[in-house]
Amino acid sequence: MISRGATVRILREESYWFNQTGTVATVDQSGMRYPAVVRFESVNYSGTNTNNFALDELEEVTEEASKSE
Repeated sequence: MISRGATVRILREESYWFNQTGTVATVDQSGMRYPAVVRFESVNYSGTNTNNFALDELEEVTEEASKSE
């Protein structure tokens, strides 16, 4: 289960951050479609560094794997 503070890789192909890693800010338990808010170090074309994702669009990675990028 992905929880707050976890480092995750983005699997949503149409996302600006596809295959990049970010940190989970919150995970909503109320049954939302996109419950995980992920923060990134880089910004997208709109100047945003956060986005909501479904849990199946995220893959938790270890700290060593995220530092090798």
